[in-house]
This record gives sequence, C-alpha cells and structure tokens, in this order.
Amino acid sequence: MTRELVFTDLCVTSARKSLLSTVSGSLQAGELVAVVGRSGSGKTMLTKAIMGLLPAQLELTGQVVLDGQRIDQLKSQDMDQVRGQRIGMLFQQPKRVLNPRLSIRAHMLEALGAYGWGKSRLHEAKIHSLLEEVGLFPAAEIAGKLPDQLSGGMAQRAMLAIALAADPDFILADEPTSSLDSTLKAEVLQLLRSKQQERSLGVLLITHDISSIRSIADRVVMVSDGAIVDQCSTTELFAEDRHPLTQELVQASLPATHPGREVSATALLQSVEAGKNYTRKAKGPAALAPTTLTLHTGEILGVVGRSGSGKSTFARLLAGLEKPSTGQIIAPEGTTEIPAVQVISQEPYASFDPRLPLRTGLLAAVHRLPAEQATDEIMQALAKVGLPPELLERKPGQCSGGQLQRMSIARALLVKPQVLICDESTSALDSVAQRHILDLLLELREQLGVGLVVISHDLEVIRYVSDSVAVFFEGRLVEHRSLGDFLSSPEHPHSKDLVAALDRSGPVQPAR
Repeated sequence: MTRELVFTDLCVTSARKSLLSTVSGSLQAGELVAVVGRSGSGKTMLTKAIMGLLPAQLELTGQVVLDGQRIDQLKSQDMDQVRGQRIGMLFQQPKRVLNPRLSIRAHMLEALGAYGWGKSRLHEAKIHSLLEEVGLFPAAEIAGKLPDQLSGGMAQRAMLAIALAADPDFILADEPTSSLDSTLKAEVLQLLRSKQQERSLGVLLITHDISSIRSIADRVVMVSDGAIVDQCSTTELFAEDRHPLTQELVQASLPATHPGREVSATALLQSVEAGKNYTRKAKGPAALAPTTLTLHTGEILGVVGRSGSGKSTFARLLAGLEKPSTGQIIAPEGTTEIPAVQVISQEPYASFDPRLPLRTGLLAAVHRLPAEQATDEIMQALAKVGLPPELLERKPGQCSGGQLQRMSIARALLVKPQVLICDESTSALDSVAQRHILDLLLELREQLGVGLVVISHDLEVIRYVSDSVAVFFEGRLVEHRSLGDFLSSPEHPHSKDLVAALDRSGPVQPAR
C-alpha cells in the first residue's frame, strides 16, 4: 500500500477570523512538495494543523489522514506516537527548539526511545551512523556537544539526524534554512533532498524562498490568505500563465542588481583597528579581530559572513552599543562628533513592546519634542516608508512582518541618523516584502543621503543593494572591495564559495 498523508478541508479559526480556509492536499512517500507563499499566508499554520500543534484557542475542522487512519481525532497521548515516529519535523531555528541543557546524543536517544544507561550504550553506534549520514564529523565529538556549541548549519544537520532517528515516513520542514547563509542553505537543502530520495520519504517543505526549491521540489503549492491559490509541478512554476500571486513571488525571487552609483569620497564613519574580545582578561579568541574600514557618505556597505564570523559584533561597535577592546570608532577627519547611528534589528516584533500601540513606540524616539511637533515628525516618517497613519493604533501582533519592519525603519528615521545599520533586517520576510524593504532603503539613501550598512547572510540581498562588500570569516575582515570587483573576481576562499552559491539560472533583473 502506498504511504500517503492526506489533509482534506482543513479550516483553522479563531474567535475573530479564519486563519486557514478549506485547505486540501496530499503528500506521498518519495516526493518533496514545497509550500510557498508570502509571510503570514498560512504556511506554518498548515504544518501545525497537520501535527496537532495548534494553540488551544484555535479551532480545527477537516480531516488529516495518515495511511488510511485519521490522526486529527487522536488523543494527545496517541498523537505523541505519531509525532517523530511516523511524521518528523524540522524547525526554522533549531537552537531555539532543542533543549539547551541536553547534548545532541541525549536528543537522539529520546528520538530513538532509548532510556537508561545500558540502552544508551547500545545505541551509540546508531547515533554515530546517523550523524555521519548527515555530514557531521567527528560524530562522537558532535554527539557530546550542546546545541549552542554548534554553528547554524551544524545545528540544522543535527536536527535532521534527530528527525531521521525514528525512521519516519514523512517529514514536515518549516523554513529550515531561513537563518543560513547562501552556501549553508544550498548544502542543507541538497542534504534534505538526498535523504528524502534515499529513504523514500515524503517531505513537505515550507518556504517563502522560491529560488531555493527550483532544483529539489517535485511539486509546488502556493498559499495566500490561508487558502491554496495555485499548485503545479516545479517545472511549470515559472510559466507566464500562472496565478498572479505566484508570478509576483517568482519575479521577486529573480536575481537583481541596482544601477552602479559612484560613492562619495567623503568619510562618514571610521573603524580603526577596532576589535572585540569577550573572554576573561581577553585571553581567549576574539569575537572580532582588529578591523580597519571606512564608511563613506551615501555608501551602502554590504557585510556578509557565516554565523559567528564577527559581522554583528562589528555592527555593534559601529553603533556604539559595545566598546572596542582594541582600537576605536572615530568621526571623519576634520570633525569631532561621531555621526548618529541607528540599528534596524532582524526581528521587528522583538523591538516593540507587544502590549503597547505602535504610536507609543514611535513617540519614545521624539518624546523631548512638543506634542504637535512630535506628531508631525511621526507622520513624515510614516510617509517616507509608505505606511498609513491608522497603523499607529495597532499593536505589533496586528501587523504583518513587512509592515512592522517598515515601522521600525520609520522609528529609526525619527532621530535623523546619518548611518543606518540593517542587521539581517529582511531575513524573515518573503521575497516580495524583502524586495519592497530593499527598494525603500535605496530610496532613503537617495533622498536623505544616509550611509547604510546592510548585514546579511543572503548574497542576493547584498548584490541587490550594495556599493561595496565586506566579507567576515572566523572573526576577521578578509575582503573589502567594490561590488563589481567582488562578484567578478572574489579573492578569499570563503568569498569564492559565497559567489559560487549565487543562483545565476535566471536573468538578472535591474532594480527599480
């Protein structure tokens, strides 16, 4: 009998509105189906509904059938036997999901159902075999590490090994590569595809990144506003007669560059041998080795590197959020005051108080001004980022990711910064919302002349906006060149890997 996971007429409702509306589909063993759509479209809600992980306040109707058995009606204890053993799960940020106090070995033993010292020893060879299967070496050393001791790519591989431990028939993967750089993203997706084919698994891959699934998915399902609006084979996805929302997402995922722009020779902010060491008495390895770099007026500096490479530490030094252990951050020659710097964070939800309306969050930036002037400043900032004033009365949870990211940019503009630092500010957004935010940053650079430092693990983002590129690797600045020179002739081995990972299969689109 063919192993199959079928969901029919799934509806998820809250007291206020419908979150998922009559969604139906199927997943057979041996195929990889990608579920794509914009942020907030209902993709993750679908996986939670299938796995029985919806919050208690939400109501589910419809059917979920696994190999002929309805699992949506199972009791909690019985459903626990389905999760992991028959349907595995890969999450977006493994370090947040895995228990930080348990070793990778302990997580795998739990997945294998092995408890007690004697049984643990019997499964040691199996654990090593699984870790090696997903490319983690040396397996014995990795098994003993805690999740936080692994890099992002290693943690995602470890989670795949944990998911495979119980030998499930199906795996639901919810944005498993969104926090990884281009090279690691390609590696993890190819690994997932190879394991899916070797084990004849059925994989449901949730993603907002269409470009990443072109070479691995068998079918694609497009979700919008909690409903399936389009589905087809991957080869048909890029046809011109597809649903308008599909075409919009495809178009936004195509590689693009903005027209070249001559960078001003006027220095705006300088790092002179600035480094940071967090270890006791600076005796351990530094988070950032002494770094010298100059940001010029109106320049967009793209900063790339793997997790732990030192790029965010460098940004914190530029912003004055950390004091350098060595060297200094200085104003340009001929001035004494360091220019105003604002940081736009990766997770806008975390930068606003969830209990307060957004108006209160923006007022905090202009609280010293008279009330009427403060209101005028806020309205001007909203106009610059293209947001309607009525959003000010909403709380953060009532806005989309793109709206909230624009709101965080508006708040940053209220203090009239000369430098904006965008630390992975678009990594959690779908390709359409991401392109809108990047276009906004380009417009602000033209209108206000601000210098931009764009930190990203996605080289497509760097290619789209940057004038120059700084590459960090293992705590060091290893390359700093103009965008054109970097893309045409990267020098450092890590730079070469990043450029090689760029998807050049589609035509490069000029930015607006």
